[in-house]
Amino acid sequence: MNDLKQAYELLSLTEGASKEEVEKRYFILLRRDRSNKQREADEHDDSPSLEEINRAYRLILGHEDEKTMAKYNEASYGKYKKMGPTFQKIDHFFSYYKFHVLGVIVLIIAIIYGINAYINHRHEQAELAKLPPVDVSVSFFGDYFNSDGTFQNSDMKPFETKFVSQFPQWKRVEAFFTYVPQEMQSQQDSALMQKSIIDLMMNKADVYILDKPNFVKLAQDGSLLPLDGDAASKMGFTFKPESAFKTVTQDDPTLHVYGVDIAGSTLLKELPVIGKEYIAAIRINGDHHDNAFTFIEKYVNSVPAK
Repeated sequence: MNDLKQAYELLSLTEGASKEEVEKRYFILLRRDRSNKQREADEHDDSPSLEEINRAYRLILGHEDEKTMAKYNEASYGKYKKMGPTFQKIDHFFSYYKFHVLGVIVLIIAIIYGINAYINHRHEQAELAKLPPVDVSVSFFGDYFNSDGTFQNSDMKPFETKFVSQFPQWKRVEAFFTYVPQEMQSQQDSALMQKSIIDLMMNKADVYILDKPNFVKLAQDGSLLPLDGDAASKMGFTFKPESAFKTVTQDDPTLHVYGVDIAGSTLLKELPVIGKEYIAAIRINGDHHDNAFTFIEKYVNSVPAK
């Protein structure tokens, strides 16, 4: 059944009847069909079959949906006149494929970001290749601030330049700066603590300059080299007994010197850093133990005698 007029006639409706009237008449005919089936079949019954009723009902409602959609399209896209169908297609495309489009956009952004990161990494590696090898690396790790009172430091050039001027026999000193909050009082403190753990793993410094809580933590977990052991003896490393910081480790219950106090060092005062405690220590698996001993010894010797 393809003729709309015939569908209305089959349902005994006037052409253009409302959707409510169509549905009401449809359900009446359904009930009547069920009632007829309960009675004995009548060979001369010329009422429409259930299949015909369903087809007529679907045809009329489909036509109503088309009219409703046509009104919507006219209201939404009629203002575009001849371009209306084009805008309609574009709108439908983004309605049906918006998540696909968003996924493609995110993928493109990720690719661009990845390419830029790769280019920047290559450029950074090329610049580093031009530099002389690192003679020693130094990390401020603890409750330290920049000279301007901030605790974030992305530019370590002032530190590195000053270190090289203090040790003219060296061509390059690498410096790191990590603020470690002493107490967890806010979400920012928690984030800074997590960052400090990452920095500790990533920045493999030869020399650590620490406050007391972080000195104890690193020394006791075995991260620091004993300054009164064989390595120090081979270097002829000396320090003032009163400046020594001793502790035990998880693996060795014997007291050893793992750090020395350099708070009074005149060399330290030349650096743009603010802190209360300055304990110099050497990472146990550092790459430049000899230069690390040289660095600490010079700072210790620059402390004025009391």
